[in-house]
Amino acid sequence: MASDTTPAIPAVRLHHPSGAELVVALRGAAVLAWRAPWRGADGVERVEDLVDGYADEAEVAAHDAARSALMAPFVNRLSGGEYVFDGVQHEVPPVLPWEPLTMHGFARTLDWTVVDRDDEDPVRPADGDPVRPVSVTLRASVAPDAHAGYPFALALEVEYVLDAGSLGVTLRARNDGATAAPVALGWHPYLRVPGHATIDRLELTVPARHAVVTDAGLLPLAGAEAFGAIDGVGPLPLAGVRLDHAFADLRTDADGRARTLVRDPATGQGLAVWQDRGLVHVYTGDGLARRERAAVAVEPVETLTDAFNRADCAADVRLEPGAVREFAFGVEVLA
Repeated sequence: MASDTTPAIPAVRLHHPSGAELVVALRGAAVLAWRAPWRGADGVERVEDLVDGYADEAEVAAHDAARSALMAPFVNRLSGGEYVFDGVQHEVPPVLPWEPLTMHGFARTLDWTVVDRDDEDPVRPADGDPVRPVSVTLRASVAPDAHAGYPFALALEVEYVLDAGSLGVTLRARNDGATAAPVALGWHPYLRVPGHATIDRLELTVPARHAVVTDAGLLPLAGAEAFGAIDGVGPLPLAGVRLDHAFADLRTDADGRARTLVRDPATGQGLAVWQDRGLVHVYTGDGLARRERAAVAVEPVETLTDAFNRADCAADVRLEPGAVREFAFGVEVLA
């Protein structure tokens, strides 16, 4: 059963009448905790932790494993910390000085401000009536002189919507500068299925038509060679399986959302990560300094890794002055 071990740092909390709870850090707007009703093997419903967030303030300060980080203005790795945009070469050092590579963007280092929330006086309705969700919206800005190698001005906004058995996220970027800017958006949550100390008795299903093929540095191969045709993934037992791979061309359900599933095959219970477009990156947590394979990272991303350096992603990352782009995704409980 969940216990509140959320690190004591500045954060905003949402409470839903169902017992669901969301805790979001004001630094980085990362999800520190998401708890929701969950029916255990004994048939008793409890509120359980569904993300493997930061365990303490030291992990928060270190951005350990980029847990639940919002990724912007680039996702995953940027090859050599370099890119060329509109004929100008830019060099971006590692976002954090202790990181060996330039990766995951710097939205996770920004101070975010709450600009809207809808959770006042939540009331449990009469039996049979739907319980409305609660939400919070946070905003941060990227100044053109604040980050080496990224001389562009952005306004970033994230909306979190909490319901009894789901967490919805919409991440937005607006170009506040006078020139076009490269932008890619994503999310880096680590998900856990209650009752499982590791992921080894879980299975993964990805509705993808292509697996992204990478080199030894986990960078996608050039052009069409980056895409290997597959007929979906799974249900794949995760015992002994090591993944740090992206999947593309996702099949959608009737509601237009593509869903990647992590579940217990014995009970059918688990989590579904949905997204309205883009790719999904799956990392099984091998090699983490702490809590290795305790959770699986299922990361919705708009574009390929190293998209700033790929001609086939140029149109996808380009954001014109005044333009706004948003990326919607979330997680649902599979009962």
